[in-house]
Amino acid sequence: MAIRVHGFMSSGKRYIQVENQPHHITGIFKTLMHFSENMHHCTLKDAENAYFKYEEDGTITFYQRENSEMCDSVGIWTYLVYECPEAEEKVFPDLSIDTSANSLKQLFAGYKIVQVTVDIKDYLKYQYIQDEYLDVQLPCDWNTSVGRKIANLLLEEFEAFKSSTIFTERAGQEYGKTVLDGFIKAAQEVLENGGTLRDFESAQYDVLKKIRIDDMANLILEYNDYRIWQAALPSKSKAVEYAFSTALRLICRIK
Repeated sequence: MAIRVHGFMSSGKRYIQVENQPHHITGIFKTLMHFSENMHHCTLKDAENAYFKYEEDGTITFYQRENSEMCDSVGIWTYLVYECPEAEEKVFPDLSIDTSANSLKQLFAGYKIVQVTVDIKDYLKYQYIQDEYLDVQLPCDWNTSVGRKIANLLLEEFEAFKSSTIFTERAGQEYGKTVLDGFIKAAQEVLENGGTLRDFESAQYDVLKKIRIDDMANLILEYNDYRIWQAALPSKSKAVEYAFSTALRLICRIK
């Protein structure tokens, strides 16, 4: 049996409410602007009910406009969505979650949403999204001249892992996670000790030398596809260059 969720009919789905994240709010904002007849003069009062799906975290975000006849209030709701048999559809709300549209009003007023990250992994995640409506700020202990430069190098590594399909395979994911964890730990030690960017770059090579690379290198060989090499190289990522250079050395041994 279909149910109504913030003005939209849905069947075969269950909805579990979660906190609205900045990328959910900017996503619904872009959706509202896209469907606006005159986006340059559009205001929140002009906006109709809308939804935005974010595939990477399996969520859907609804904007619901105020409706005095239905006693509905304006707001933003985000849910994790799960398949379910028909007639078992249900919404699981969390009344402790803030559903106000204040952040959306801020975007319509021409301001960005300031996202202060609590750790470097969150910073990398939000920077990778490259959302023009987000002002992503580094964690306090990283917000120094050296910290910002190191964060840029980490972002290059993060982006490189996301850019090649080979790093979506199990061995590729494990390699990427191990490398990033090692690089972040090394970066934190450099910052705590008042080190330099050069100190961090040296530490990156030390991390790579300690990582088990065989599974990653063998995966590259198993692909046996020159297009993987063309897409990945040359790379600003030390980890990607290291993985492919190791694979190349294996090829030379075999020959």
